Parts: sequence; C-alpha cells; structure tokens
Amino acid sequence: MNILRIFRRPELDESLPTVVIFSGGMGTQIIQAAVYFYIKNTGHPVYADLTYFDVDARIAQPGNLGQLTHWFWQLDPFGLPRSAFNQIKASLDRDNVNILRDGQKMMELGLNALAMPEIQARFKDDAGIGDAISKDVEKDFLCVHIRRGDYVNVASHLISDLEFIDLIRRFSGLTTHVVFLSDSPIEENFRDEVAEYFKCPLFLDKIDPYLSHRVMRRARILVCSNSTFSLTAATLNPKALVIVPKKWFSEKDREIEAPIQARCVFQIMV
Repeated sequence: MNILRIFRRPELDESLPTVVIFSGGMGTQIIQAAVYFYIKNTGHPVYADLTYFDVDARIAQPGNLGQLTHWFWQLDPFGLPRSAFNQIKASLDRDNVNILRDGQKMMELGLNALAMPEIQARFKDDAGIGDAISKDVEKDFLCVHIRRGDYVNVASHLISDLEFIDLIRRFSGLTTHVVFLSDSPIEENFRDEVAEYFKCPLFLDKIDPYLSHRVMRRARILVCSNSTFSLTAATLNPKALVIVPKKWFSEKDREIEAPIQARCVFQIMV
C-alpha cells in the first residue's frame, strides 16, 4: 500500500522508514500511538522514539510560570507497555527517515487513525467506572473536562470558568447528572455556581488520569477542554454528543486546530 496515499503528505518519502517521536501526557501519547499503529498496519517500516521517557517524570505545580510537567509513560493501563512498540535503534540513520513529532501533522494523522475501529481496539476499555460514579449516574450523564493543573503555567489560551458555566447551564433540565473532571482542585465558587443548575453535581478532581479517561469515554454528553486528553476520550466514545472549544491556542499555534475543527459539524450559537 502506498504510504504517501495514506498520509496524503508529499513531504513523506515512502522509501524511508518513519519515526514517531513520543512525548507529553496521556492524551498526546494516545495520538502518537494511534499514528504509530496506523503506519504499522500498512506494512511500512515504523519506529517509536521513546527517549523522552528515559528522563525521570517531574510534575509541575500550577503557578510556576513556564514550568511544564515532564510526563511518565501512561499507556500501560491500555495494555500498551513501552515494549509493545518497535523502538528506534541506535544504528538507524536519522538523516534518512520520515520524522513525525507533535504538531498539526501528528494531530491530523492521529485523529484519522482514531476514527478506525482497528486502531480504537488498541486502547482497551475493559474496566468499569463504578469506583468513581454510581450505576444510576453512569447510565446517562453530562461530563465536563476542565483542563487546569500545569497547563495554566504555559497555556496560550485558557477557557475560563465562566465560559464553562455559560455552556453547561444550557443543559440544565436536559440531563439530571453532571460530572466535572479536573486535574486541579475545583474552586468552591465554581461548585456553588453549578449547584444553581444541577441538583447533585459530582466533582472528580482527585482521581488518576486513566480513570478520568474512562469516565469521559462513558459520558452521554462530553464537553471537552482544549486538551488532547479529553479530545482522545471523545474520539474513543462514539456514542457521545461531543462539544469541543472553538479556540484552542493563541494565534501562533492556531494551525494545530485545523484537523480538530475539520471534525466538527455544528457549533453552539451564543
């Protein structure tokens, strides 16, 4: 199969092996792994550069401007240890390979790959979510992902609490249960505002990333933050009504949004 036709990228040379460079947190790792398996399924030589994870993880604390978390490998719960990937060899001539790293090209290929059932099957979701929410809530709930944590240190664009509240209040009366996920403690004033629209909102800001991802993959309605973490959960949740932000980055990085916006059919009128 012609690798150029699959990629639709003339700058990729089908005569050369491809190296997918991995980095970042769970959502980004899922995108990169999807691209890796997408290429591997074509029979084209592909390697994973996992050297980013040779450095010890360091969790950045919110408020330290410019400091970003150096993540650990987070795909083990999906049945994807590092050994599941054909890792780049020291003998490989890096001047004669196709390099795929984080950015617009990776996002485009990753989203296309995650739309394929054979790629989706790579990211197992066998565990339930009963350790986070009750069975009654699990049947039908709105899930809102609020990206904070270390992202506030480096974000070129941050969706405000007021923007989230303005959106979710429109769902009051349409659904009984709402679950909020965040990688930072959810502020009391936000909780109070939400309580005006939903009787029993559930706030999950102290659970591990894998459980958070599983919760989003079970939601009936999923409001994503400008984050690959919730975006990948959305692509792996074909039954959900998914709402994604119109703006993800500042002007200098806006081209990365193009593959995301291309997947959106409707937008909410304000």
